[in-house]
Amino acid sequence: MGRVIRLEKVQNVRELGGLPTTDGGWVAPGRLFRSGTLHEMTEADRAALEGLGIRIVIDLRSAFEQQRQSYDWPAGRKVAAPLADDGAVAVIFGRFQAASLSEQDLEDWWNLTGVFDIPRDHRESLRTVFRTLLEAGPAEGVLYHCTGGKDRTGVVSALVLDGLGVARPAILEDFLLTNAGARARAAEFMEWMERATGRSLTPEAAYWLAGVKEEWLEEFFRRLAGRYGSTAGYLRDELGVGPEDLAVLRRQYLEPAAG
Repeated sequence: MGRVIRLEKVQNVRELGGLPTTDGGWVAPGRLFRSGTLHEMTEADRAALEGLGIRIVIDLRSAFEQQRQSYDWPAGRKVAAPLADDGAVAVIFGRFQAASLSEQDLEDWWNLTGVFDIPRDHRESLRTVFRTLLEAGPAEGVLYHCTGGKDRTGVVSALVLDGLGVARPAILEDFLLTNAGARARAAEFMEWMERATGRSLTPEAAYWLAGVKEEWLEEFFRRLAGRYGSTAGYLRDELGVGPEDLAVLRRQYLEPAAG
């Protein structure tokens, strides 16, 4: 839990530094961070993020979400890399308002919202993510986020960490850290649903809006391997991030094993 960062309004924040690689190294501290949306961050939250050395923020939300819940990042630069289309977001929100989402729908959230298909459907945005990481300076921490900091953000973490050679159990451990605060966030979802639509969610249904399932990440990697052979094959063939680029990323974001 030492990588979890507690802020006033920004949820699901954590650093990826310290995650071990398969060859005995680890992710360098102060370089990679993930979170939920920043649009409600307080001045204290902003100061804390800046104090961590974060200079580049990558926003994975749809264009509509970015426009509707905007924020500034004067400490550095903000990069748009949407991993959802406005139309898809509107459909899901419409189903919330119509109360047509079943508990089973919510438990199958990654299929319902197309998260498994992000590598196929949003290649250009993923290219932007990796290009931004490659171009970041050695003193520039990078934070990427979506709305809840768990689904689209989870996909980016899976691709980046696997590309860096982080051990799969460590990638899963980071993925599941989202669940540490899921009950509290689920309660907030229930309150929001009541205010926004006049309808209610059960605690069980709300939990899968706030949490993640181990099998989602496992299925993501299975589908990636089935379609592209491996994460490295996907990065090379679909994003143009080849072995030389991965070597650069590893020099930038990893600390090698001693000796």
